Amino acid sequence: MSLIKKNILFNTLLSLSQILFPLVTFPYASRILGPAVIGKINFIDSLTQYFVLFSAVGIPLYAVRELSKIRADLKKSNKLFSELLLLHLATTFLFVFVYLITLLVINKDSSYLHLGMIGIGILISNVFIIEWYFQAQEKFEYITKRSLVIKIAFVLLMFKMVKTQSDVFMYYSLFLIVNVVNAVSNCYLASKLGVVLTLNNIEFKKHIKPLLLLTACSVIGSIYVLLDNVILGILGSSQSVGYYSTAVKITKIPISLINALGIVLVPSIADSFSNNNLQAIKYYINNSMQYVLAIGIPMTFGIALTAKWTVLIIAGSAFAPAIQLVIVLSPIVVLIALNCIFFFQLFTPGARELTMVIILALSSLISIVLNLILIRYIQHLGAAITTTVTEFVVFLISLYYSKRFYGIALDLKYFVSPILSSLIFIPIIIFIDNFQMVIWLKFLLGVALCMSFYYIIQRIIFKNSMILKMENFIRSILLSRM
Repeated sequence: MSLIKKNILFNTLLSLSQILFPLVTFPYASRILGPAVIGKINFIDSLTQYFVLFSAVGIPLYAVRELSKIRADLKKSNKLFSELLLLHLATTFLFVFVYLITLLVINKDSSYLHLGMIGIGILISNVFIIEWYFQAQEKFEYITKRSLVIKIAFVLLMFKMVKTQSDVFMYYSLFLIVNVVNAVSNCYLASKLGVVLTLNNIEFKKHIKPLLLLTACSVIGSIYVLLDNVILGILGSSQSVGYYSTAVKITKIPISLINALGIVLVPSIADSFSNNNLQAIKYYINNSMQYVLAIGIPMTFGIALTAKWTVLIIAGSAFAPAIQLVIVLSPIVVLIALNCIFFFQLFTPGARELTMVIILALSSLISIVLNLILIRYIQHLGAAITTTVTEFVVFLISLYYSKRFYGIALDLKYFVSPILSSLIFIPIIIFIDNFQMVIWLKFLLGVALCMSFYYIIQRIIFKNSMILKMENFIRSILLSRM
C-alpha cells in the first residue's frame, strides 16, 4: 500500500473516532450537566480556544509546510523545530497574562473563573502537543493509535468521575488531562525519533513575517468560528449558548471525516508547490473537491432531515430548541469542507497568507455585524444563521481567488449528481418517521437506507468517478490486509 493510501486510511480511522467520540460523551454530559452548565463550559472553552489560536501565532500551519520541505534533514529539522517551539512557548506565556485579565473583566461568577483556571492549563499544555511535527513527518498511524487510546481513557474517566452537575469542573479538567497526556506522549516519541531541542544558531527573525500573516489568518478567522459563542454568552443566556453549541457540535461531527483526505495531502501539495508542479496541485485539489461534494452533500441532506432524531438522541429533550438550529447549520458541512481545501491545501502551501487575511477579514466583519444584529433579536437562531451565511461568503471569495491565482474553478457538474441522488432521502425519512419505533432505531434505519440508495444511484445511474475511486481505494486496502 502506498504511503498516501496508508495515511488516508489511518486519518479516516481517526476521523471516524472523532465522530463516534462525541456520540458517546456528549449525550452523557448533556444529560448530567444540562443546557445552562454546558453553556458555561462552551463559553469558557470558546474563550480558551481563542487564546490557543492567538498564542500559536500560526505555527501549526507554518510548521507543517516548512518541515515538509526539510524532513529528510534531521539537523535542519531540529533547528526549525526548536525555533518554533520556543516561539510558541514565549507567546503562550504572554497570552496567559492577557487571558487572566480577560477572565477578571468578564467576571460573571466564580464558576467562570474556576473553569478559566483549567483553561489556562489547556493553553500552556497545548505548546508541547507538537502535532504539527508528526503531520509534517506523515506519522498518521501513530497519531491515530495514540488518539484512540487517549479517547477511550477519557470516556472511561468521564463515566467514573462525572455523576452530577457539581462535577462540572472535573468534566472540563478531563480535557486538560487529555492535553497533558498528548503532550507527554508526543514529546517522548519525538525524542525517540531524534528530535533534540537546541539553542545553537537559533533564528527567529526569518519566521516573523510569515507567522504574523498566518496569525492574522488564525485570529481573524477565529472571529467567526468562535466569537459567536462569546457574543451569544454576553447578549443572550447560558441556555442559548448551550442550544447553539450543541447544534454546532452535531452539525460538525462529520466534517472531520470529510477532511481526512485533505490533512494527509498537505505535505504532498507543499512538495508540489516547492517544485512548481501546478499540474499535480490541480490534480490534488480537483480530486479533493469531488470527494467533498460526493460525501458532503448527502451528509448535509441527512443532517437536516434527521435533525429531530439526532438532537433527541445525542442531547435529550432538554435541548429540543437545537433541532431548528441543526437544520439551519446543515449547509456548513459542505461549505467548511470546501473552505478547508482552499485554505489548507491551496493557499497555505502556496504561501498566500495575505489572501487568506483578506478573505477572513471580510468574512469576520460580516459575522460580527450579523451576530450583533441577529443575536439581540433571535438569540441562538441568529447565531446559526450568521454562521451559515459567513461560511458561504468565505466559500465565494475563496473560489474567486483560487481561479485568479491558480486557474482552479469548481465545476458545477460535481454538484448535480450528489444533489439529485440525495433527494431520495426526503421520502425515505418521511416514511420511516411515520413508524412507531424508538428514535435511535429510526435513525439507524434511515441512515442505512439513505446510504444504500445514494450509493446505488451514484454507482449505477450517474457512474460518479469519485465513487469508483473510493471503491478501488477500499478494495486495495482490503487486498493489502489479506
